[in-house]
Amino acid sequence: MFHTFQRFSLEKQLFASFVGFAAVLLLLTMGVSLILDINRQMQSTDSLIRSSASYIASLDSVKNMLKQGYPDPEVTKELDSFNESLEDLHVIVICDANSLRFYHTNRQDAGDSFVNGDQEAILQGSEPYITTGYGTHGTQRRAFHAVEDTDGTILGFVMTSVFISDIYAHIQSLILYCILLFCTALVVALGLSRGLVALLRRSLLGYHPTELLELYLQQGEVLNAVEDGLVATDPKGKVVFANQTACRLLQKSEKALKGRKLNQVFPESSCVQAARTGEAVHNRSCVISGHPVLSSEIPIPGKSGSSGVLNVFHDKTELQKLSDELSGAHYMLDTLRFFNHEFMNKLHVILGYLQTGETEKAASFIINSSLVSSQAIRETADCIRVSRICALVIGKMMHAAELGIRLAVAPDSYCRQEDLLLPEEDYVTIVGNLLENAVEELSRGEHDLKEIRLALYCRPDCNVIVCEDTGGGVDPEIQPHIFEKGVSSKGEGRGLGLCLIHQLVEQHHGTIDVMTEAGAGTCFTLTFTDSVPEEA
Repeated sequence: MFHTFQRFSLEKQLFASFVGFAAVLLLLTMGVSLILDINRQMQSTDSLIRSSASYIASLDSVKNMLKQGYPDPEVTKELDSFNESLEDLHVIVICDANSLRFYHTNRQDAGDSFVNGDQEAILQGSEPYITTGYGTHGTQRRAFHAVEDTDGTILGFVMTSVFISDIYAHIQSLILYCILLFCTALVVALGLSRGLVALLRRSLLGYHPTELLELYLQQGEVLNAVEDGLVATDPKGKVVFANQTACRLLQKSEKALKGRKLNQVFPESSCVQAARTGEAVHNRSCVISGHPVLSSEIPIPGKSGSSGVLNVFHDKTELQKLSDELSGAHYMLDTLRFFNHEFMNKLHVILGYLQTGETEKAASFIINSSLVSSQAIRETADCIRVSRICALVIGKMMHAAELGIRLAVAPDSYCRQEDLLLPEEDYVTIVGNLLENAVEELSRGEHDLKEIRLALYCRPDCNVIVCEDTGGGVDPEIQPHIFEKGVSSKGEGRGLGLCLIHQLVEQHHGTIDVMTEAGAGTCFTLTFTDSVPEEA
C-alpha cells in the first residue's frame, strides 16, 4: 500500500495525507467527545434518580402514609405532581417494609408486592444505592432509598428509575449527531485540502511540484555551466546560492558560503546597498583572491522591494590575456619607436666621440649602454602595460646604465591602464621625478652598490608606487623640509621635483612615506586609494 501511495503525484499525496489526517483527527475527537457525553448522561441520570429518591423519602407525608398502613390520596396527588415536573423521571415506587406498593406511577401496579429482589439490601439498612434491573416495564436504572422514622426504624423504601431504552435512545441521538458532524467536518476538510493544493500550485506559478523540482535541478546545472561567477544573496547579504565558478573565485565551497554574509569573504561587496536602493551596479573593477574581476550587483525584484541581489563576477584574467595578445603589437610598436629614437641618439654620441678622437670614451659608452638587456626591457613591458610610463621607465633604465647604475622593476609589479587612479601624465611626473632624483643621488657620489628598484602595484581600489635606492640617504637636517620648494642637497636652483610630487599626492588625497638611512639609501612609498576622505 505504501508503494502504491508513493506512485501518486505529489498533489495527490498531499491531498490524501491531509484528508486522512483530518479524518483520523475527527474520529478521535468525536470518539472522545461521545464517550464523555455518554458518561455525563449516565452521571446526570444517576444524580436525578438518587436525588429524587432522597427527596421523596424525606417527605413527612410519605412517612405518615407508611405508618398508617394504607395509601393516602393526598400523597398520591403530591407525588403525581412531582413526577410530572420531572420529564426525565419515569417511575416512582413507594413500598412498606413488606415490599407492598403504596404508590406507583402506574396505578395498575399499586397494591402489588415488589418482587424483583433489589430492595432486600435497603430494607436491611443499607446505604442508598443504584442498580440496573428488569422491572414490569422493562430494563431500568433504579435508585433505592430507605424511609426511616424519627427513631431510625425502616418504614419502607422509595425506588425511582429511568428506562434504559430512553437512555439508549439519547445515546443513539448523540451518535447520529456525531456522525453528522463528522461528515460535515470531513466535507469541509476535503474542500480545505483542495483549496490548499490549489493555493500551493498558484504559489508555484502554475507549475507542478515535480516539474518545479526538475526545473530547479536543471537550473543548477545551467548556472554551474556559466563561466561567470554567480552568487545570489538575500536582502541582508547572506548567500543563498553560489555556482561553481563563484566558489572557485572565492575559494570556498558552496556549503561553506551558504548562510554566510558575502562581505565576510568579499569585503568590497555592496549587495546590501543594492538591495536597499534597488539600483544595479555594473562592471565595477575589483580583486578577488588575486584575480582581477568585474563585479556587478543586480537587485532581484520582489513583491515588496528587492527580494535579494544577484552578484555576477567576471574574471578579467582571460580577458586581459586576450587584450594583451591584441595590444601586443601596439606595445611593441611603441617600444620599437622608443628604441629607434634612443638608438639614433646613441649613434650620434658615438659618432661625436669618434670624430673628436676619443675612442676610449666611445668604447666605454658602448659597453655601458649594453647593460640594459633585452630581457629586462621585455619584463618591464610585461609588468607595466601603460605605454607612456613603460617608455619612461625604459628610458631611465638606459640613462642609469650609462652612469653605471642598475635600475630594475620589481617582477611582481602590476600596472594596467584601467586600474590607474590618477591621470597618466601625473604618473609620468611622479615616477620620472622619483627615478631622476635616485639617479642623480647615485651618480654624484662614490657608492659600492648603485641600484634603484621601482615597484608599481595598481589595483582598482588602490595604487602603490615604491622607489628605493642605495644612495647616501637624506641629510637629517633637511629631511623635514624635503618637500618644500627650493630645498635640496644638490645646490642652488634645485628642489622642485619632490615639491611637485608632494603637490600631486595632496591633490589626489594620497599619502607619501619616506624611509632613509645614512649610507644605506632612501625609500619613497606613495599610496592612492579610490576613497576620498571626508572634510572636517
